[in-house]
Amino acid sequence: MSEKEIFKNFMLAGHGRCFRLLEHHHEEYKDLILYGCLHDIAFDLQCEGSRSQFMYNLVLEYDNYHEFMNPVIEKFLSEEVNTDWHLMHHLLDLLELFAFDTHDKKAEQALKDKYQQMYEIIMTRRHSLYIHELLQNFELLCACLMQNFDFDSALQIFRDIGAYFLRKKHIPDEDLHFRFESFWFWTKEKYPVRTLYRQIRKAAGTSKEIRRFQRVMCVPEKKYKPGKRRQKPESVQPDTGTERLSALEILKNHYDEDALETLISCYRPEDKNILLENLNHVIIDRETFLGWHSITIEILNQAEKNAAVPDEALLWIYENSQCACCRRDAVKVMKKRLILTDSMTEECLLDCSGDIRGLAEKIF
Repeated sequence: MSEKEIFKNFMLAGHGRCFRLLEHHHEEYKDLILYGCLHDIAFDLQCEGSRSQFMYNLVLEYDNYHEFMNPVIEKFLSEEVNTDWHLMHHLLDLLELFAFDTHDKKAEQALKDKYQQMYEIIMTRRHSLYIHELLQNFELLCACLMQNFDFDSALQIFRDIGAYFLRKKHIPDEDLHFRFESFWFWTKEKYPVRTLYRQIRKAAGTSKEIRRFQRVMCVPEKKYKPGKRRQKPESVQPDTGTERLSALEILKNHYDEDALETLISCYRPEDKNILLENLNHVIIDRETFLGWHSITIEILNQAEKNAAVPDEALLWIYENSQCACCRRDAVKVMKKRLILTDSMTEECLLDCSGDIRGLAEKIF
């Protein structure tokens, strides 16, 4: 594997080692950094969040961040992003950092331009699958602008959304509320609810758009009674001894993902050599992630309750897993076992995972 391939794998994993590898290879790895800026490289965006902060920090290792920001703006303003939730999330988070952390006016203007572009579409086109997907991304953009500007700007967003509600009179209020439910949740996270509602009532006196927004969004929270829990049927416990022997027999002849996962679930200290030998055969591939990801999860499950699971297996996850959540859990166990070196801890301080960075900060 070439040095660029090694760097790309660490970048896709969100590994802090990228910063050390980048030190003397700025020009050689520039195309990879740009790739990470223009694509959603998170393994699971919903669980681990976007890698925008990680890529932003890598970009700041260069003297001229505009070489990366300008292509990001160009892609962000393209129609390609309108219905791609993952890409929109990543590019929006990245531009938010350029606009409000670096205070770049061009990035800030790009956010405003995209808002106007998307708002014009939802106000002029009939409802369709395209509009439904675009609305999901528009809601993200509304939340970004609301969180980074003053209340007058937030009030203008409420007014725009209210105008949209007025235009969609045929859609039930419950459905309209649902479309902007996350945005409304984030708004109430930023502003004290009583103050927020009072300001909206005040603005509603002179704006029919705000009145419509108020009617749809400012509704009491529904209370749901918890249903009765179903009792899980008693499961038949497998014969782990037989399963382990079968897995060992298979792995002695050839590598098999299912057999390796079974061996880990029935792990005994005497299985260490064959476990570590087969971990070297695991292929980390995002296109076919079920095999290796299941193996990492099973190692973590067993490591929590079985001290015999070798440290090397946890180190393998830390080095290789593309899933930031699995790497976080591996770091937690490694911290308990006191096997995190100073070098690893320094890498963790620069990791894409906020949880991993937090663990490292506690050590230092």
